[in-house]
Amino acid sequence: MTRWALVALALALVGCDGEGPDPGVDGGTAGMDGAVPPGTDSSVPPGTDGGPAPGTDACVPSIEICGDRIDQDCDGRDVGCGDNDMDGIPACRAGDDLTMCDCDDTRADVRPPFGALPGAPELCDGRDNDCDGRIDEAAECCEGCAAVTPRSRGDVCTLEGACDCSTAPGVGPCPEGQTCCASGCVDLQTDTANCGFCQSQCTVSADRCTGGMCMCGTMPVCDLDRACTGGRC
Repeated sequence: MTRWALVALALALVGCDGEGPDPGVDGGTAGMDGAVPPGTDSSVPPGTDGGPAPGTDACVPSIEICGDRIDQDCDGRDVGCGDNDMDGIPACRAGDDLTMCDCDDTRADVRPPFGALPGAPELCDGRDNDCDGRIDEAAECCEGCAAVTPRSRGDVCTLEGACDCSTAPGVGPCPEGQTCCASGCVDLQTDTANCGFCQSQCTVSADRCTGGMCMCGTMPVCDLDRACTGGRC
């Protein structure tokens, strides 16, 4: 090989700056030019995936990923950007009041009251469906309510296992002829705020509840654009 051929070969192996192969030249070492070595995830820098930083016990926060059961943002729960069961209530964090968060974020039939959302009804399934710290305490599941007829006179068991209307003063079911509603013990046949059903309120088109139906005096309710006054539309 001539002297000029040897010089040309040397220039091909050494970059123009004399520091080694140019970036992109075949034969260069992967990662030496600032690229990511094969098999490395460039989106997760070391120590920023929610786990401890190298050499420490501290959690290093990063962007939370929903549903992966990893606490990336170090907020004490594995899903900081939503709820897994899509029931509208965030999952519980360590130390949370279980009545104010979703105590089982894998089931949509388990949730506490949250804002305007009602809590899940107890399903007599061995779970705390309404996240109140008790299991199957609803009247439908309560042996103490079995002898109460109709069972709608109570809504829960007491801690002692007795049937109770939780919204009425005292302990025990509502008197016969009354139903346990959110406002207490009411007569669904005559209560205009609970006419026929709990929380079924008569409008201004009626002035009384008779036989569980809203009425204007002795007549049916008035047209929607008319009020009932003194038993007349």
